[in-house]
Amino acid sequence: MHGMKKDTVDLIVLGIAHSLNHSLFLVLPPLLGNIADDLGTSLTVIGLISTITFLTYGTGALIGGPLSDRLGSVKVARISIGLGGLMSLVFLVANDVYVFSAGMFLMALWASFYHPTANGLIAKAFPENTGQSMGIHNAAGNFGQVFTPTVAFFLGITYSWRASFVFFGLLSVGTAFLMDRIEVDEGEIQKADKSYMEFIRTPGLWIVLVYNVVVGFLFRSVDLFFPSFLSTDLQYTGGIAAFANSMILFFGVIGQLLGGRGADRMGPTKVLLITTTGMVASFALLMFLPANIAVPLFVIVYGISMFGHQPTVTKLVSMLSPRNMMGLAYGVMFFSAFGIGSISTSVIGWVADSYGLTTAFWVNAATALVLLSVATVIRMRIKK
Repeated sequence: MHGMKKDTVDLIVLGIAHSLNHSLFLVLPPLLGNIADDLGTSLTVIGLISTITFLTYGTGALIGGPLSDRLGSVKVARISIGLGGLMSLVFLVANDVYVFSAGMFLMALWASFYHPTANGLIAKAFPENTGQSMGIHNAAGNFGQVFTPTVAFFLGITYSWRASFVFFGLLSVGTAFLMDRIEVDEGEIQKADKSYMEFIRTPGLWIVLVYNVVVGFLFRSVDLFFPSFLSTDLQYTGGIAAFANSMILFFGVIGQLLGGRGADRMGPTKVLLITTTGMVASFALLMFLPANIAVPLFVIVYGISMFGHQPTVTKLVSMLSPRNMMGLAYGVMFFSAFGIGSISTSVIGWVADSYGLTTAFWVNAATALVLLSVATVIRMRIKK
């Protein structure tokens, strides 16, 4: 393995790539109203497009994970970041909802290969302190994302929502070239066929998959509709709503670092239970306290808790999965959270149109309680 300094720089470069991989999709929430108005459509339709986008983003991980086992993680990650960013150019000609949908689909398809590829790479490169390394990678990604909703919003209202997508798309293409410096010895690239059935039979993974689906449902819903909830129901300005989304990501940086280090020191299942309890508490604060107190507290507690669970789950998966199926394992896990979990944007979009965004956030609060029950089962069944 290379020296620690080189490894740390590689982690930071991967963190930049991680940030931009998400930033491509963080443009939509703060500009949701502008885009819907410009394309002459509704929140229900945008929610449906978002579901299709993230189903693609999640499903593609099932291809990207095994592909990285065969071709090498760095190569697949560079292709993913570069071509995902390039697809943002489609938005320059998106004058109706169909072309917009096509742009989101193509962007999500190429971007989908990144997560299982990078997670597998880190798990192989840092077997001793996997949780902390995952936390650093994710925190670097979050830190870069902190400013995305705010930058996207102001680029969108100053120039055009299309300019926001293209800006982050071109940064992604540049980062793909930067990733050429990363050299990690992954050992022998696997050539043998991987069996999905063999992977699924791995003890303990089923309940972690269930957790991932529910947490993905919650995360995607809050990510897409929180700015609209603040501006529509709580009467905040669009700029402040976008800033609040940015601050969730900022506190997510702290959550990633605490969650990763805690997973190594206390064990991942204990930290998972703590962070999930924090998610439930954040919704209790948001729904019961006056807005001027509730919103700042929600942003802090939800940000730390939601992002704190991520390095914990990735460490848990690395502990449960066979090493020669690491890419496949992270592909399946990413699909469960970002793919299946993304159904929430359609469900919550419909609830928001039919009953209002406040009701939609009560549904999110109930989802957090379901998630806590699953985390409790994981803690009881998996003694790690």
